[in-house]
Parts: sequence; C-alpha cells; structure tokens
Amino acid sequence: MPGKKVLVLGGGFGGVRAAITARSLLPAGHDVTLIDRQARTHIGASLPLLVVGEKEASKASRSLGQLANRGVSYIQEEIRSIDLQGKSVTTDAGVHGFDYLVLALGAEYDWDAVPNSLVAHSFYNLETARRLRRAVRGFRRGRVVIAVSSLPYKCPPAPFEAAMILRWAFKRAGVSSKIEMDLYTPEPAPIPVAGPEASACVAADLASRGIQLHPNAAVKEVARDGGSATFTDGSSIDADLMVTVPTHRVARVVAESGLTGGKPWVGVDPATLETQHPGVFAIGDVNVVMMANGRPLPKAGVFASREGEVAGRNVAAAAGDAEPARFQGQGYCFIAYSGREAGRVTGDFLAAGRPRVTFEQPSRKGFRAKEKFEIDWRRFRL
Repeated sequence: MPGKKVLVLGGGFGGVRAAITARSLLPAGHDVTLIDRQARTHIGASLPLLVVGEKEASKASRSLGQLANRGVSYIQEEIRSIDLQGKSVTTDAGVHGFDYLVLALGAEYDWDAVPNSLVAHSFYNLETARRLRRAVRGFRRGRVVIAVSSLPYKCPPAPFEAAMILRWAFKRAGVSSKIEMDLYTPEPAPIPVAGPEASACVAADLASRGIQLHPNAAVKEVARDGGSATFTDGSSIDADLMVTVPTHRVARVVAESGLTGGKPWVGVDPATLETQHPGVFAIGDVNVVMMANGRPLPKAGVFASREGEVAGRNVAAAAGDAEPARFQGQGYCFIAYSGREAGRVTGDFLAAGRPRVTFEQPSRKGFRAKEKFEIDWRRFRL
C-alpha cells in the first residue's frame, strides 16, 4: 500500500502539534510536510512583556526548521490557493498534493476595518510590538488608550494583560502618576467566558491600578494622526498613545477555497475537527467550535495545540492503525499582571450547559507556570 501524503498548512500552535502527532503515529512510508511562509514563529503571549523590555524576540520564537528532528518536512513558501477537489495546494514555488490536509493558518489582521488603525500602535505581531516598545520606552506623561476593534480576537485576556503590564512598567519607571490609562472593549466585561466572578475580579484589578474600563464599546475609527478615536457607543477620546487590537478575519486563501461556506470561520465537527470535506481538518484560530452557551470557543494557543493533537491522531487513524481521538475542550489562558505575577483562566469550555471555568488569582507561581508554558512551546512540547 503506497504511503499517504499529509500536508499541514501553518506553523503555529496547532499546525506544529498536528504534524508532530501524525508523524509519531504513522509508519515511515507516509510523508508529513508542514508549509509556512515564515522560518520562525513567535508566541503572542510573550509580546506584551516584549513591549516593556521584559522579553526579547529570541526568547519568544522558535525555528520551524527544527521540525526535521521530529521527522516532519518543513517548507518555507507562501500559500497561494487550496484546491479541495484536486487535493493540492499551490504556493509561490510550486504545487503540493495531499491525501490529508490539516488547515492551521490562524487568523489574519484586517487593519483597514478600523480606519487609520495602522497609524496607531498594536502588539499583535512582532513588528507592531517592537514599534510599540520604542514608543513606550520614551513615554513619560499623557493618556494611553487600549481599544479592541471587534470580536473574536486571539487570547481573550490579552488587552487586559497588556494594560496591567504597561501600568506595572510605568510604575517601575516612576512615571505612573503622570499617565492616565483607558481600555475599551466591545464585551460587557473582561473575559466574560470565565464567568461573572472572574470578570468582576479582573475589572476590580484594573480599577485598583487606575485603568478606566469602558465596556460595550469597540473602536470605530482612529484619527489620521492617531491622536484620538471614536467608538461604537458614540463616545470619543484623545490619546497620546493609541493602541488597538486589530479586527481578525480568516485568511484570504481559506475563504477562496470554499471551506468557510461564506461564513466568517471554518466550520468543523467539534469532536473530530474534520470539515465537511473528508480528510480535511481545520484547527485553531481558523475554525469555529461552539460552546454549550452558544458562544464560540475562545481563540487561544492551548486550544489550537490540543486541537492539533486530535487532528493529527485522526489523520493517523484514517491513514494507518492509530486510534481516533475526540476534542474535549479543556484548556487555559494565562493573564500576566506584571513581569513577576500571572493569573490563569482554566476549565472545561465544552461542558454541557455552560463552560465550567475558574480564575486563579495572579501569583509568582502563576508566572513561573506561564514561563514554563512558553519554554515548552519553544521546545515543541506543546
């Protein structure tokens, strides 16, 4: 029986885990290849700390070329199109056929969705985080505004984490009393998926640090000079440092493939993560898995990783003799309050009725756990 070709698109949390899992379970005659346009990928959870100088890019990235040590072929190419009927993927360098496809291309950022958001700052990729780092380094007085553009966005705690890390850094620099901070979010409360008690705790923590929370208000437009913004609740504000969380959308090549069916994200079987096309799986930020309360599962790296393991096992089960797997929806997200302490939202997000989630208060132990998580990620243990 000829070997099968397994193609994984995307080298983030989910794609890497899917490739490593499938490779470990499949006989040597099968081929597992991962394609990504970048040779190194960066962990978003480290970027707020990079902004304040507590983390360097080298400690927040990993080389996809090291996948060769796990028996996975890595190809650095730009994906141009996906042909589901012909079972092939076209890149800027050629055409790759597949028997099984794992789609792990994550979410793209639509900077044009909020007019002039590019003249403001962000921290959602390495380039914007480095630019914000330069701005923060010399910031000594004025108003900082952090504004979320729309839902969903990657890592639900991220804007709240960034606000508290910035406040901690300003306090450490002795300028906190000269800086006002405002945080706008379209959600009714911080991290509502964690439940009302956890939301109230985070809201109180923001308030105790002098960070003014504005719920139910998404940023609508940024001024051409980046010095002010308007919001969906009709309000506006001036800012000396404007930071936005960009609108997230599915990658163009995914939408054009027909996998979304005209919807914002790729629908999958919530247990197997297989799409409506047999042998094609979609994992991580690119897909949508609904929780029992009718809301989508949060877009977070730990879920992408666990979905990657499930997809990898199910590919191996279809192509070989491995046991199939089911996605259980258990996971967690860290929320750092500083460069020393972190809390964690953890639980069973696909529990019947509603997610069963708890919030662990920030602590040094929590921060050490966050650091270990990132070290494990760099070593391909997640």
